[in-house]
Amino acid sequence: MNLVLIQWLVFLHILSAVTFFLVHGTSAAMAFQVRKETDFTRIRALLDLSLSTMILMGISFLLMGLTGIILPFLFQIWNKGYIWLSIVLMLLVFVYMAMYNETHFKELRRLVGLPYIKGSKQLPAEPPSTPEEVAALLKKTSVTGLVVAGYIIPAIVLWLMVFKPF
Repeated sequence: MNLVLIQWLVFLHILSAVTFFLVHGTSAAMAFQVRKETDFTRIRALLDLSLSTMILMGISFLLMGLTGIILPFLFQIWNKGYIWLSIVLMLLVFVYMAMYNETHFKELRRLVGLPYIKGSKQLPAEPPSTPEEVAALLKKTSVTGLVVAGYIIPAIVLWLMVFKPF
């Protein structure tokens, strides 16, 4: 095993995790704040701020995932349950967040008259909906699931990686 390579991969894994959570903080802040807003201009600004970090967030998540898959090969620990549970948990987080984004924030972009994405298709802005329609969607926008998926589950994964219980 090349110790220098492993050190670099561990460094990149941790750095990409730190980067992911740093840039994803804009989306987290947006999710908490947007529910309180009624002004379409402010809602648009929050949504655009969140969107502005998506590329770096995606790259850092991909790098975190790739290094997280490569390292168990180098350490020969694929037989450990904590590795598999960590991967499953992170995949569940990814799927939940993608589905939530699709049904809430992409739809909110459409309702407030911003360009939006449906599936993988980029669509132009439509005329804004009524304040009542926007308020109805925002009322359904709960951050409880986001906190569980975006903070508690990654904290469990971190615990698994540090303490290696099984």
